[in-house]
Parts: sequence; C-alpha cells; structure tokens
Amino acid sequence: MSARSLVRSPVSCSAVNECFTYSSRRSRSFYQCSNTMNLQRPQVAQMLLPRKLRKSTRLQTSLFTQRQIASNCCSDLSTTYTEELPNYLAINVLHDQSDAKQENIRKVLVILNPYSGFRSSREVFYKKVQSTLKLSGFAMEVVETAYAGHAKELASTVDFSTCPDGIICVGGDGVVNEVLNGLLGRDDLNEALQLPIGIVPAGSDNSLVWTVLGIRDPVSAATALAKGGFTPIDVFAVKWIQAGVTHFGLTASYCGFVADVIQLSEKFRLQLGPFRYVIAGLLKFLSLPQYRFEVDYMPLSPERNPKPKSSNEKFHDQLPDGSKVKRSTQMDGKTGDNWVTRKGEFLGILVCNHFCKPAQGLLSPVVAPKAQHDDGSLDLILVHGSGRLRLFCFFVAYQFCWHLLLPFVEYVKVKEVKIRPVGSTHSGCGVDGELLQADGQPEWHCSLLPSQGRLLGRHPRT
Repeated sequence: MSARSLVRSPVSCSAVNECFTYSSRRSRSFYQCSNTMNLQRPQVAQMLLPRKLRKSTRLQTSLFTQRQIASNCCSDLSTTYTEELPNYLAINVLHDQSDAKQENIRKVLVILNPYSGFRSSREVFYKKVQSTLKLSGFAMEVVETAYAGHAKELASTVDFSTCPDGIICVGGDGVVNEVLNGLLGRDDLNEALQLPIGIVPAGSDNSLVWTVLGIRDPVSAATALAKGGFTPIDVFAVKWIQAGVTHFGLTASYCGFVADVIQLSEKFRLQLGPFRYVIAGLLKFLSLPQYRFEVDYMPLSPERNPKPKSSNEKFHDQLPDGSKVKRSTQMDGKTGDNWVTRKGEFLGILVCNHFCKPAQGLLSPVVAPKAQHDDGSLDLILVHGSGRLRLFCFFVAYQFCWHLLLPFVEYVKVKEVKIRPVGSTHSGCGVDGELLQADGQPEWHCSLLPSQGRLLGRHPRT
C-alpha cells in the first residue's frame, strides 16, 4: 500500500448520508464484496457438511460480510472531528473540564479510631472505603486518634477552611460522640452547627448510623457518602447540675443496670472487643444491686408550636441551666409546671433520641419504637422494680420487641428529664456508650436541641 493511500481527506455531509441511507448508488468495493460473498455461498451450500458445522459456517460468513460492510463505511469516515476542531475551542473544553473537577472536590477531615471494634477500623477504611471516596471527589485528610478524647480535641481545634464539607468518623458511636461534643464546645458555634458529620461503621456499636441512615456496613456507608445529601437530627444535652458540666449525645442516655455494664465493660475493652458488653452484662447480672432513683419528667405537649428561632438562640435557650432549675413540692405524683415525678426502685432508665436499633445481633430489636431522630421529643422508658427474674424477663421480651407490653415498663414521650440517684445507687450516667462519672449525689438534667445536628448521607428509602 502506498503512502498516498494513507492520507485522510476531510469528510462531507453527503458522504455520511450515502453511507447510512439506502440509495441506489453504492461504492465499487461494496459491490465487489457482495458479489464475492454471493459466489461463495452456493459453494458452501453444495458441500456435504454436518448440520452443526454448516450452521457455524453460515454464521461466520454473515459476520465476515458485516465486517466488510462496516470497514468500507468507516474507511470513508476515518477523519475524526477533533482534527477539524479549532485550537482555541479545544483549549476551552479542557479548561471547562478541569474547572468542573475542581468544583466537585469535597474537602473533609477523616478521624479514624484504630482501636474500635476488633482494631480493624484501619483496614476497613483503607481497603473498603478510601478508594470509593477518592473516586467520588473527596479530598481527605486522615488523622488517627491516639488516646481517649483525642477526637474531641481535633473537632474543637480544627480549621473549618480545611474541611468545609464535613468530618467523617471511622469507628463506633464513641468517636462520633467525641466529635459532636468537640464541635458544640467551640466558640464559633454557628459554623460548627453547619458542619455535617459522616459515619463509617467500624466499631463495637454502630446503632446511630444503622437506625437513622439504614447503613450497617462500611461499603454501604461509602456509597451513601459518595451520593451526598444531609440528614438533620435532634441533639440532646445531659447536664450535671451541681458541677455545671454538659455533655451532648445523639442516641440515648441511661442510668441503672446499663450504666453499670458500660462501666464494667471498660475493663475488658482490649481483650474482648465488642464481646465485652456480653461478659460485663453477665457478671453484673450475677451480682445485681438495687437501684433507687427520683425521676422528674415533662410530658410532651403537641398543641404548642413555638416561633422559629435562629440556631444559635435555639441552642442556648434549650440548654439546661442550673440557676433556672426550680424544686417544687410533690402533689399526688405530680409537680408544678406539668412535671411528673416517679420515685422508687428502677432496673433501668432509658432516654432515647431515636428508636435505637442495634447493628449487632440476629433480631436487631428496637428499644423505643415510637421515637424518631427528628421528631423534636425524647422517649423515656422506665423499668420499675428490682431482681434478676424481672430483669431477665425484660431482656427476653426486648429481643422480640415485647418489652413495652410488660406491666412494670412505663413508656412516655417527654421534653425534659431530671434523674437523681438515691442512697448508694451508682451515680454514673451513660451517653452514647460513654460513661459520665459524678461525685456524691448528682442531678442529671436531659433536654433536647431539635434539629441541631447534621449527618452526611441519606436513608436509601428517602
């Protein structure tokens, strides 16, 4: 073949129309190819071949014909459009593509707890999550926590200009709780409230992301983060009135048996990982103490709709203030200002922000079935009484979601809750898997901050 035959000529619109329309005019090569194939077909048909071999020969012949027609048509269209594209236009297209990529970049801070679960969070992130986030346009700065409270310290001191699109937590509910408290303890509270929190479940307990976003594994979490979107969520505050210390949470607060299990499980964190809760629960069940509390709660009044306020005003107005707490006299089980009082023995007191569905377990029972993460209320569950038999019945019924049908279980939607341990009862209060220690006889005041949190991602059904 000569060099002249390889020279490409510019294509015209008539050539395209002749190739793709049925016209009486055909190129000479097309008729030569078709005539050749017509001459070969009778010869193949006259051969005495087996039936299967004859079919395969016909198929190869038809494919060869299609290739010849396609090659003859495409030979006239070998000149590409980019060869005739003006240089200045091609440069502008490249600039537009680069600008689009820069606009899609999402800068986030990734806080990874390497000790979560079975210490597999590092492997989970780098092998299952990081590549998906990079392909989705995330620019990530990864920081691994080195000690308890490190995530809170990072969230309270981070420059928001380095992670304007959020903070992603890799671990359990504990690291999420630390990041939340670090953000809400900042001076620039308005900017902190706008920063969303992403969650990659890799810890002992991932009830928050499983309940609110329907995500149970790291791969699904990476997909939800890549799709984008936000989910508003209520935040609750637990304040130790005597000391003036406030701790924030997203899942639940609890006193009694569950708080004791949380405290005891910390001794087995390094050895047992997520199974430490089972061992601690069995040990505490065998040596079950008596728990006595005084509980005051304000029931939800749905008829009132307050005027909307700014996020900063709403945040400060709804914080529990020790100077504003009024002790009123008891009147037939109820107190003034619509407060209701309960006294006596309680196996457990649970204050839930959502319906609290544990990620681990076969049945995944629901603790508070009427609770929603954005309904503007808290769900209070009081387990009255004492004794191993009653506690055993409660946990068996809980596995089948029958615990609210028990006669010694009280369930009510509330605005605020005050809890005071009596006598030698353990004075600790658990919040999202973390135990708050207090000296003496503290008073815990739990209140709600509606829609003050934002989670990265959306539920698949929304």
